[in-house]
Amino acid sequence: MKQIKFIEIKSELSGWGGFKGSKYVFPNINEIIKKMIKDGWEYSGYVPNETRGTGDIEKLSLIFQKDEK
Repeated sequence: MKQIKFIEIKSELSGWGGFKGSKYVFPNINEIIKKMIKDGWEYSGYVPNETRGTGDIEKLSLIFQKDEK
């Protein structure tokens, strides 16, 4: 059996973009993934939890899994 962990991340405003307006980023997403992998978790993907009217992702959950001990 596998353990599954979800880590929710919210996008943050980071300046201005092109015709869509504001530019949003997911801060520290690479560091979160690296830390989880170092802790023995395997990155499995993500699920968008909330989107804006433009279709851009507002919140997402990173999915990790590892074998139960």
